Amino acid sequence: MAQSLLLWRARKDLGQDGPLPSYETTRRHRWTGAELERAKVHRTALVCGAPEQVHAALTALAGTHGVDELIINTLTCDPADRQRSYELLAEAFDLPASRPQTPVGASRS
Repeated sequence: MAQSLLLWRARKDLGQDGPLPSYETTRRHRWTGAELERAKVHRTALVCGAPEQVHAALTALAGTHGVDELIINTLTCDPADRQRSYELLAEAFDLPASRPQTPVGASRS
């Protein structure tokens, strides 16, 4: 998933504003030097890995910045992968599996 995101971001930086590539497209892709350089830059801002690795990295990041809340956006071409990513994060941080969602602007009763 990370490689797909990095390819998308590299292409975007180079003026190719297209959709997030599929995993198969990313696997088959022959990276240009410019794409590799842009991916290297963006890789430093990406948190990915096994749940315990992500937990440790995000906890350290929050501590470094003195915050007690993080907003996570998993960019992926497959909605099921995005959902699974959030489920794994919830498990890693010992959060409830699901929460009732309130639309933006709606009041909670």
